[in-house]
Amino acid sequence: MTETVSIGVDLGGTAIKAGAVRGGEVLSRSSVPTPQDEEACLQAIAAAAREVGEEISEKGIGLGVPGVVQPSGDSVAGSPNLSFLARKPLASRVAEILGAPVKMGNDASLAALGEARHGAGAVHQDFFLVTLGTGVGGGLVLGGKLHTGPGMAGEIGHIRVDHQLTCACGAQGCLEAVLGAGPILELLREAGAEAPSLPEAGEQARSGDSESLEGFAQAGKHLGEALAQVALLLDVRVFLLGGGVSAVTDLLAPSAMAVLEERAFGRGREDFLIEQATLGEDAGVIGAAAFALEG
Repeated sequence: MTETVSIGVDLGGTAIKAGAVRGGEVLSRSSVPTPQDEEACLQAIAAAAREVGEEISEKGIGLGVPGVVQPSGDSVAGSPNLSFLARKPLASRVAEILGAPVKMGNDASLAALGEARHGAGAVHQDFFLVTLGTGVGGGLVLGGKLHTGPGMAGEIGHIRVDHQLTCACGAQGCLEAVLGAGPILELLREAGAEAPSLPEAGEQARSGDSESLEGFAQAGKHLGEALAQVALLLDVRVFLLGGGVSAVTDLLAPSAMAVLEERAFGRGREDFLIEQATLGEDAGVIGAAAFALEG
């Protein structure tokens, strides 16, 4: 039996990525800059989908967006990088342009779904995906199924950890304020590391540079504080790290695991797994395509 081809679209603050996906394999892909205007953005989403789907009306379309998806599944709230789309009809407007149904979900949640169906999460019934990039997001899979609640489950970036910095959301102490790509570089500089970029800092740390190791250890501690809260609440024991920053998972995981072991009483480090997700930059597109086919 031939597997169904579906289309996944991943809407980001700077780029819109689309792919035609079958069985977790991206058959064709497109990427266009994200217009900073409502109508132009809607048209660009539709154009990206059309580019990868010749007969789009016969294929499912999934759309991943940053921010809190409203219970209706049609609009998004709380998306700082795409504020011009806040609380505006989105899925229904794209469906109208394309003449095909569109299912919309939070981008990090859909990345978790992608990992659950075709990536590192496929062998785990329960896991939490942390997406680490410019910001910090999360997706929760329980019993092999994506769990979003009314639309906001998994927002680990705004769990409070031990610092007093103000997040872009306006609150103090958010994980995102110390664990996005920029904040980690700042932690590295505070530790005395000369780190023009995260990849270079990672190389320095793996070569034994003590200041770089200290900076990553501090970032990992903040991550561990957040993971411990998830573990205490849900008894999730598998944590996958995705996004661009996940390339330094090996440098964040040791101190994160130490905090997790310390705070998640009744469980030891042998009960937990922290590892890098496997779908890389395709996770959002593959997850959105999978979401289109979910009942």
